[in-house]
Amino acid sequence: MMKSVAIVTCADLPELFGGEKSLIPALKQLQMSPQVVVWDDPQVPWSTFDLILIRCTWDYHQKIAAFQAWLKMLSTLDALVVNDVSTMQWNLDKNYLFELQGKKCQVIPSIRLQPEDSRSLKALIDLMAVDEIVVKPTQSAGAWRTLRVNRENAAAHESEFNEWRREQSFLLQAFMPEIVSQGEWSLVFFDGQYSHSLLKRAKDGDFRVQSDHGGTVLPHQATQDMQQQAQTILQSLSKMPLYARVDGVMRAGKFMLMELELVEPELFLEVDPLAAQRFASAIHSRLAR
Repeated sequence: MMKSVAIVTCADLPELFGGEKSLIPALKQLQMSPQVVVWDDPQVPWSTFDLILIRCTWDYHQKIAAFQAWLKMLSTLDALVVNDVSTMQWNLDKNYLFELQGKKCQVIPSIRLQPEDSRSLKALIDLMAVDEIVVKPTQSAGAWRTLRVNRENAAAHESEFNEWRREQSFLLQAFMPEIVSQGEWSLVFFDGQYSHSLLKRAKDGDFRVQSDHGGTVLPHQATQDMQQQAQTILQSLSKMPLYARVDGVMRAGKFMLMELELVEPELFLEVDPLAAQRFASAIHSRLAR
């Protein structure tokens, strides 16, 4: 009997996005039956699927309580959920970076900022002893509420940031000039094995590499050393995720982790003609265990 696979997306992307669409024929070739469903559609019969694959749920950060409740519901099903619910719950909050740092992973220097912390942006830059910082919510996606702040523009951002910080916790990371001069690396792994990689660059005058902010994405083969460094980060986890995107920059030969994306990362399957097949094979293997 063919195994049924729910490919989960959001209401704004009912037919998935970009290269994610190529996963459907790849799964069918392996005698699986994929169906694209919306995560917060109350009509979806979740218990009828053999595997529930989280893909383009890209509105979750604006509905975080509902999304967490949905994940909790998934954990009660007999279906195989990938990535597994405990991994996604851990990865939902960027505080995971500090846990990885404690495991000796190379992480971009960061601090946490709780809502009750009233220190000014300039004071926080001084605390981190850097020239510039990137400010982002600990629960976010797509550069939502993300700022690049230095001593000169800190005062201009203060009012807006004070509104945001009352609502949620924030992560402050040292700004890495390599993002502008070299680009941000994304390495994609399936079941712990390197699949493909790309280099993301911001448009002139910006630092956000996402395409909806004018950034560009080009396939770029990571060196063997870079692959191994990224893989070491994955191997430090208690459970190997089925899919992972490891984002960071290279500095003095070291891969510096910016974010480890294990919930709903865009996997850019379109940049490699065999990427969708590799992903489908990893899903098939996980179902066969």
